[in-house]
Amino acid sequence: MAPRRSSRVPPDDSPRPARLERLAGPRSLLRLRSDSPERTLEIGRVLGSLLPAGTALSLEGGLGAGKTLLMKGISAGLGVPDEVTSPSFVLAEEYRGEFPVLHFDLYRLARVDDAAGIGLFDAVDGRAVVIVEWGDRLPPGAMRFDAVASLRIAGPESRDIVVAGPKELCDELERNL
Repeated sequence: MAPRRSSRVPPDDSPRPARLERLAGPRSLLRLRSDSPERTLEIGRVLGSLLPAGTALSLEGGLGAGKTLLMKGISAGLGVPDEVTSPSFVLAEEYRGEFPVLHFDLYRLARVDDAAGIGLFDAVDGRAVVIVEWGDRLPPGAMRFDAVASLRIAGPESRDIVVAGPKELCDELERNL
């Protein structure tokens, strides 16, 4: 996977929360509302700035729910200067930020064996942040995600976003938004 070079998400000079050292502990849910694409990017930026290396994150929701837009924000929060696009046709992209960011899109995969063939399960190695669009297409138990962000269309530009993950992640995300 070759890294992309051009940036589309403008840099953000606002203070960043401290990156979490690891994702562990009791689980929680955080319900958020985004009323604009810019807000969805900001939610992603803050989420990305909190994620430690080794995180596996699933982005779930229907077509047009904003998974790729949230991914762009997450990548910016992880220090990725590159243009982030949905890898629907290439299935996976690698970006360089504070640590490697591996972005998978399972929309076009027919079987879990296909996910293994594109290196999804091998990518979870403790060094990279692995983000999987359509992670809910994997059979239950096929992969353990540290956190899940579920997006739902609530209006023309509004999205309901539910983050399920460690309580510390949910608390820090809410505190910094």
